[in-house]
Amino acid sequence: MTQSDSLESTELGIGHDELQTLFDPFVLRDFEASDAEWRGELKRRKRKLAKQGLKRLIGWRGQGKRDESAVLKEYQRSWDRVDYGVYDVQARRTQGVPWEWQSRRMLASEVGGTRVRQLLLCRVIEKLRPRRVLEVGCGNGINLVLLSGRFPGISFSGVELTESGHRVARTLQESPELPKAIVKFAPLPIVDPTAFRRIDFQRGSAAELPFPDASFDLVYSVLAVEQMEQIRSQALSEIARASARHVLMIEPFRDVNQELWTRLNVYRRDYFRGSIDELRQYGLVPEIVTSDFPQETFLRVCLVLARKSGS
Repeated sequence: MTQSDSLESTELGIGHDELQTLFDPFVLRDFEASDAEWRGELKRRKRKLAKQGLKRLIGWRGQGKRDESAVLKEYQRSWDRVDYGVYDVQARRTQGVPWEWQSRRMLASEVGGTRVRQLLLCRVIEKLRPRRVLEVGCGNGINLVLLSGRFPGISFSGVELTESGHRVARTLQESPELPKAIVKFAPLPIVDPTAFRRIDFQRGSAAELPFPDASFDLVYSVLAVEQMEQIRSQALSEIARASARHVLMIEPFRDVNQELWTRLNVYRRDYFRGSIDELRQYGLVPEIVTSDFPQETFLRVCLVLARKSGS
C-alpha cells in the first residue's frame, strides 16, 4: 500500500490556512469528536451503509454492478438537476454530510470539496505548465470552466459520458462571460472570464477516448474513475494512451479506503477499487501522492500525480 504524504511535503504550495479559507463557507457546523450529535450522525449513516451493503450482497434489485448503463441513468438525472447556482459561495445551505480534516469534524456541503479540489488542480498545472489538458468524465464542466479562466493560454478539452452533462456545459458556453457567482467560487483569481467559451467539450466513454495517442500533456480525472470499476482496465489504459507526459487522478484509491466503513461504502456503490501501485501496469509512475485535504468521512480520495514512463 502506497502511503499518502502531507500536503506541505508535496511542494504544491498549498497551506492549511488557504484550504480552510476555501472550505469554510460550505461548513454548516463544527463538532468535537466526542459530541453526542456527531456520533449519532455517524451511527445513523453507518446503519444505512450496512443495510445497503447487505442489499447488494444478496443481489437486491438496483444494487447490482455499476455498469455504463447504470452510471448513465444516475448521472443523466443528476446533471439535469444541478445548475451552476450551486457554486454560489454566499448561498444559504441546509444540507450537509460528515467531513473530516485533521482534527476537525463537521457537516459540510459537497460543493466545498469541489472548491478544494479545484485549488489542487490549479497548483498541479502551475507545477507542470502543460499546453494541452484533458479532463475525463468532466460532468457539467465546472473544473474546466474555472481552469480555463485561470490559465487562458492552455488548450482545454473534456469528455463526458452523459448527454445532460455535455448539454449543460455547452449551454454555459453560449454566455458572453462567466457568471459572477462562478468567478467568486474560483479558488484563485480568474484571468480571462471568456476563456471557457474555447473549451472543447465532447461526448464519449473513458473506455474509448475520442483522441489520438499522446494528444495531451496532462490527462486528469476528479471523482470520475470512481464510477468506472467495471471498465477500470480499459479506462486506465485509455487515460495513459491519451497522455504524452502526466496523468493526475483525484479518486477513491483503495490505499486510502482501508477502514471498514469507507470500504463498505465503496463496495455498496461498486466504486473504483484500484490501488496506486496498479498505475504502474499502465506505464504511469506516481510522483506525488497526498490525501491531506478535507475528506468526506465515508469516502476518502487521494491525489496521485503520475508521470508517463519514457516521457
